[in-house]
Amino acid sequence: MSSNTRPAAAAASLETKETDVRHDAAPDDNNSDNGSDMGGLFEDPPDYYPPSPPPTTEQHALGRSGVQLTLHLVGHSVLEAHRLWNGSRVMADYFEDEASQGRYLIRDKTVLELGAGAGLPGIVCGLVLGARKAVVTDYPDPDLVATIDKNIRECERAAQAAIDSNAKKGETTSPELLSYRPGTIVADGYIWGGAPEPMLAHLGPEAEGERYDVVLLADLLFRHAEHAKLAFSVRETLKREPASRAYVFFTSYRPWLRHKDLAFFGHACDAGLVVEHLHEKKLEKPPLFFEDDPGDVSVRSTVSGYSLRWPQPVSSEAGAEPKLEDPKDFWPPPGGIEGAVESDADAKWSKRAPPPSTQS
Repeated sequence: MSSNTRPAAAAASLETKETDVRHDAAPDDNNSDNGSDMGGLFEDPPDYYPPSPPPTTEQHALGRSGVQLTLHLVGHSVLEAHRLWNGSRVMADYFEDEASQGRYLIRDKTVLELGAGAGLPGIVCGLVLGARKAVVTDYPDPDLVATIDKNIRECERAAQAAIDSNAKKGETTSPELLSYRPGTIVADGYIWGGAPEPMLAHLGPEAEGERYDVVLLADLLFRHAEHAKLAFSVRETLKREPASRAYVFFTSYRPWLRHKDLAFFGHACDAGLVVEHLHEKKLEKPPLFFEDDPGDVSVRSTVSGYSLRWPQPVSSEAGAEPKLEDPKDFWPPPGGIEGAVESDADAKWSKRAPPPSTQS
């Protein structure tokens, strides 16, 4: 889960503060010559600013192959990339579960992940589910992209170790894992709403004009102001084929704002995409990342999964021009957004202003 925005004002403010610190800390030659040097009286003490949290790791066990993945996370990120969010875990598990039942949603397909954070779903698609290409993207911060790339390389090594171990024990390894080739998964920086051409270039020169078969969005909907940009990026990168899908998995970590999370699908509908509900997963012992937040814990523990696709022809009278499905026939759902998705507890919260610290 990661935002792809860094407000210009905030960036400018950071630059200004850095400049101010340098000027304040530098000795004033004129004052020193006049004997009025304050001896660093106004300098910040060495421990004035708290140190940045160190990078962390999370574990994720793959169901079909048994490979144990170690995922590195940046120590702290204003882009929320320092956590392994529930939506990314459940999305990865969903694709594995579908494949175990003979429904291969990823095999031989090209995959683009937006706002990837640690990159779990995209890595799983490329490593063990047989994706032909998996491009794992997030905001083009060097540390963030380098962390994704590190995860890719270490997961590749973990997969090879599992293959070697299975061979020694005479156990079977999945054909997708055996057929994996380094370079299938790549990391890159991308800002939502940006020109899609750099992302499409990963498909290779022989695929000029092509787009991705699958686009992944895991726990991104909390960035309400970015919904239109996200929908644009899906529209511009998803191949216009009947089987193409964008998968959107998310948890409403702020239940009183669930209606705003779901507003993304209105933007997707406006972009010409059909919205379909796929999956609900109630987690028994999920990490409640914001333990002091109000709202229905059951909502904060549930991951919802949706798919986006292009409209398909519908039956029409003989000799008549074929008609396409209307995305507005699919979203909002019957009963409207709030009536279809809110629990009683959510409804109570939506009728009152949330605490100041939780305003969106």
